Amino acid sequence: MIARAKALEVPGRLEFRKQDIRDWQPEQPVDVLLSCATFQWVEGHVSLFPRFIESLTPGGTFAFQVPNNFDEPSHTLLHELATSDRWSDLLQSAIRSAAVLRPQSYLRALLDTGAVVDVWETTYLHVLQGPDAVLQWVRGTALRPFLAALERFGSPADTDDFLTSYAAALRSAYQRDDQGRTVFPFSRIFAVATAA
Repeated sequence: MIARAKALEVPGRLEFRKQDIRDWQPEQPVDVLLSCATFQWVEGHVSLFPRFIESLTPGGTFAFQVPNNFDEPSHTLLHELATSDRWSDLLQSAIRSAAVLRPQSYLRALLDTGAVVDVWETTYLHVLQGPDAVLQWVRGTALRPFLAALERFGSPADTDDFLTSYAAALRSAYQRDDQGRTVFPFSRIFAVATAA
């Protein structure tokens, strides 16, 4: 991934660096700072916002989006299953609370930096195809830490059992229509802050 990104670099204009977002600091002010579906993995990420705004050139923009679907069945069912007696010991390392705040909290935090701010929330209705489509979707997101914990602390049979149980719960919560489509509501919070 980094090697492919490096091939796209334009020295002095566009550069890629692999680094912990909590430690990131630009060498000079930047015009645009963009984060896409990252902050939900970072506890206390709002405390980074003043530094991010300070890193912008005058009129520069800090924009981000985070998922806000943690109260949806895709996530509540996963949490219930992972914290059940059968799975809690194996999956303890993957169980965590969502770090995403309400849109109003992001608005206040960004306004407190002195930036001009716009925050909104949108719910997308994804139309997914095929059997266990929601399970396939969350494999690339919310399910990843749980699969990693099962790989590390469990067995292939444990992984199969967990996925079978989770898939059954998802099929009940997100039913396919007679055309094989599953509607998957997915809310995201967007924020754009412009430095004064």
